[in-house]
Amino acid sequence: MNGIKQFRKNKQGFLLVDAMIGVLVVAIGLAALAALYTYGIGVMVSADRQEKAVQIAAEKIELLKAADGHSSSDIREIVEYINKEGNNTVTQDGIEYQISAEGGAASLGNSYPGDEMLYPVRVEVKWNDPKLQVMELQTYIKVKE
Repeated sequence: MNGIKQFRKNKQGFLLVDAMIGVLVVAIGLAALAALYTYGIGVMVSADRQEKAVQIAAEKIELLKAADGHSSSDIREIVEYINKEGNNTVTQDGIEYQISAEGGAASLGNSYPGDEMLYPVRVEVKWNDPKLQVMELQTYIKVKE
């Protein structure tokens, strides 16, 4: 009996150490979850900005595709309009997107019967998130020379 009393006497505070270790493990786990949540929010915001950049570039590509079947000079006029000061920036949710468009220097040659050719066009959207991000869309437009 003396042995049991002696054993218990030497183990005082043992449950307190167990509880402190358990709280420490839970705290580390919660800190890791908080960091993961914060990282996830950042990725979600970045994806949202990329989606907006794609939408802006797609709108400009559609504007260029409206000239499908016209001459390459018509497409160059639209490219100049897109690049014109005032038309080349879009601000959404406090982020400024810079837009630039470019038509190919030359067509890809006769791909269609008659005098129709494919003309390459490219739209690029840039924004800071917080470092510079770039989204680019390219397509080909059928033109008459």
